Amino acid sequence: MKQQLLPCRSSVLPMRLWSLTVTDILFVTDLDGTFLQPDVTVSERTRNILIPLLEQGLPLTAATARTSFSVMPIIKGLPLKLPLILQNGAVLHDPVHDRIISAHPIPQKAFREICTVYADAGMNGFVFCVPADKLECCYTALTTPHMQRYYQERRVKYDKPFRQVGSLIGLAENNPVYMSLNAPKAVLDPVCETVRQIGGISVAYYRDVYEPDIWYLEVSAEDASKYHGVMELKQMTGAKTVVGFGDNHNDLPLFAACDVKIAVENAADAIKDLADIIIGRNTEDAVAEYLRSVFPAKEGTV
Repeated sequence: MKQQLLPCRSSVLPMRLWSLTVTDILFVTDLDGTFLQPDVTVSERTRNILIPLLEQGLPLTAATARTSFSVMPIIKGLPLKLPLILQNGAVLHDPVHDRIISAHPIPQKAFREICTVYADAGMNGFVFCVPADKLECCYTALTTPHMQRYYQERRVKYDKPFRQVGSLIGLAENNPVYMSLNAPKAVLDPVCETVRQIGGISVAYYRDVYEPDIWYLEVSAEDASKYHGVMELKQMTGAKTVVGFGDNHNDLPLFAACDVKIAVENAADAIKDLADIIIGRNTEDAVAEYLRSVFPAKEGTV
């Protein structure tokens, strides 16, 4: 039976988790709309709650569509030690040394087919590549207001490096790991339908948390999703049970990898329908409050 906690004031966890030690469990939270505030920051309240818990060994990480360029400044000051699942699982990133641990390139054939679909639709977006051990963001032209806003925000706010190229299809041999388009849903729907028919890829299609009239179409390799990222991290850490927090449609793969699924109150209906537990809103620091209520229940256990 689904547990409703609005806002989270309880230390409720499914009974099967109470006997687990901290080395048995892994907490994974989405960022935008789940963990972060509407101004894309970690609130002071969340920081005050989580810093001592993380220093005590709280096994927490994040799974997000964001890149390391924006995530690292956002989480600065939080002593997160576990690898971060970035770009919907395309990249695992070490937050301690700020380096890529693993990346999953899109197959070259599939990448070229997607570029052709984009060109036929008169669209282009951003392509993220890992030519060596560093991530780079490439584009041909900033052809829409949405691309321009994305570019300006990331350049100014996060000092994100961009590289303008002559064509996207020429990046096929540069280890492209992630492709991102943003536009109104009516514009992206037919593109998404065509892209989904291409083999060897994983597609995330969802409404933007901050601009509800804008949707994101994001493509990665078939073995790169929040699901695969969580499973890879679960194997690395030896965790037996995963508890995940989410709010949007791109968190469906995250929930598929979780033993316990927790939705924030502001989550999309599809996420709430799958959730085992519903907590308060992201603006109420509900994830941090929930973690404080369950960790540590007593020394050395959750």
